[in-house]
Amino acid sequence: MAEVFDHHLGMKLLPCRSRPKQSGYTAHIPFSAEETGDAVATVWIQRATLKKVSQILLFESDPDEETLEDLTAELANFIVGHAKMLASDRNLPCQMKTPEFVGIMPLQKSGKTLLYKAENRCVALQIKGDHA
Repeated sequence: MAEVFDHHLGMKLLPCRSRPKQSGYTAHIPFSAEETGDAVATVWIQRATLKKVSQILLFESDPDEETLEDLTAELANFIVGHAKMLASDRNLPCQMKTPEFVGIMPLQKSGKTLLYKAENRCVALQIKGDHA
């Protein structure tokens, strides 16, 4: 996730020290790997950071709600796709399914969570599955 934000979006991720209480845009993307089995990656991002991503990728400073929802799913696809590429480089094949926007909600307490902040707002990646 850090590589995607840093190298492709130009946004430096730093550790987020406290779990955010606000709601964020959430997308799931199922994936599987031979060594770890089936899992689901969840990307959770606060609206202000998502709007910044929209400015960078879509050149839209005030995207509508549908665009933010689609962008959340595409961001999940981008992050997990990047991880898939890194795994493939290490001869660890995996498969991804289609990402799905699942709503605006508080960050759930489940699976393994990587919690960062970008633009002074939290961004999270959670992995839930057989070995998460």
